[in-house]
Parts: sequence; structure tokens; C-alpha cells
Amino acid sequence: KALKTGSIVMLVMAVYGLILGLMWLFAAEALTTPVFESFTGQTWSDFVTANAKAADLWIMNNRLTVAMALAVSIIGIFLALTSYRKGEKWSWFAFLVSGIIVWGSNVAYYITLASLMSMVLMLIGLVLLVIGLVIPARAILGGKADKK
Repeated sequence: KALKTGSIVMLVMAVYGLILGLMWLFAAEALTTPVFESFTGQTWSDFVTANAKAADLWIMNNRLTVAMALAVSIIGIFLALTSYRKGEKWSWFAFLVSGIIVWGSNVAYYITLASLMSMVLMLIGLVLLVIGLVIPARAILGGKADKK
């Protein structure tokens, strides 16, 4: 039961990450412009006008970040439905390491930018990660994975 519950939570976390990635892909300007303006004190349109090349670089960097987020989310969905559900120890550690890097770095990033909404969105993912790791931890790490 712990394995099933843990894998469902991890699946929810990965799908949540996928949804966030798609939101950032299709609504990037609407989501990032307020953060940019709040952090820099400059409107996005003024920045683009004054720094077209830098704005292009920033947009390309955002697209790269979105592509990585989508890839990690798809891998997370696959892991949650396969090896994590089976209680394979390596998958627990894979979620631990990748989850801390992905969710933790995003929380720190949005704290630095003082973006409360984005930070809360990332904290939700981090909380799902912790719950998904803790629930099946004894079954997976103790080697007593019940495969039901």
C-alpha cells in the first residue's frame, strides 16, 4: 500500500511539473514579465527596446529551462509508473536527487526574485516530492517492498 500511495504522489508531482512546464511554454511572457519587472524595476518592453540581443538570450534561456522541465517531468511520470511503483531502490534515490535539484533550486530562485506566486508553485512541487519519498521510504529502503 505504501508503494502504491507513494507512486501515486510521485505521479501527481510529475504531472504537476509537466503542467507547470506547459504553462511556462505557452504563457511565458504573462508569467515571467511581472517577475522581471518586479526584480529589475524596468518594464519588459523597455528592456527589449534597449537590449534586443539580451532579451533574445533571456527568452532562449527560458525556453531551454522549459524544455528541461518538460523532459524531467516526462521521465518522472515514467519512473512513477514503473520502477518506483515496484519499489526499486535506485528510483527512490533518483527522485530524491533530481527532486531536490529541480524543486529546491526553483524555490531558491523565486525567493531571490521575491516572486511569491512562483515560489508557492514550486513549494507545492517540493511538498509533493517529500510526501512521495516519505510514505514508501521504509518499504523501499528497508527492502520490504510489497508489490501490490
